[in-house]
Amino acid sequence: MKLLPTLGLMSLLATPLVFASCGSVPTTQAEMDDKMSEAAPKARKEIDRMVAKDATLKPLVDDAYGVIMFPSVASGAFILGGQGGDGVVFKGGQPWGLAKLAAGSIGFQIGGETFSELVIMQDENAFNTVTAGDFSFTAGLSASAVKAGAALDANFKDGIAAFVSTNGGLMASAAIGGQEISCFPADVE
Repeated sequence: MKLLPTLGLMSLLATPLVFASCGSVPTTQAEMDDKMSEAAPKARKEIDRMVAKDATLKPLVDDAYGVIMFPSVASGAFILGGQGGDGVVFKGGQPWGLAKLAAGSIGFQIGGETFSELVIMQDENAFNTVTAGDFSFTAGLSASAVKAGAALDANFKDGIAAFVSTNGGLMASAAIGGQEISCFPADVE
């Protein structure tokens, strides 16, 4: 069975990428402005791609108080696992700041993948909960996979729901429980 060694190798190679994918947070306004001007168009493009896959996402995104788009989250595991990615926070459809996603896990798991993740915050309270500091999804929570009509069955908890779209790879888990999201306003001064 050649698949198992291939998955093991993929996960071993992917795990360091998970942690390398999370860049540093800009510390000056000029650095933040540069990062935002680079990251926001990529995030908008990925939102458009996800909405094209599932048109029922559009009203959720349009009516949301805020969203966070992580265009590329790397996930790798071979017993020990990790996820990481950088994203953009939008408030009222406008870029508000940057976000970082990180997760670690232990247990039977194997593989590696990249995926996009969209976090929708329906109201101001949900937005403030996620952006106030380090926000964690509870263990066992899973995201809705983006496919035609999936948003109709969205599972919002306290006004927050997540949607993922696989970009490539093979992973034996779809749970987002344990993910930590840290947000950083674009106004650093």
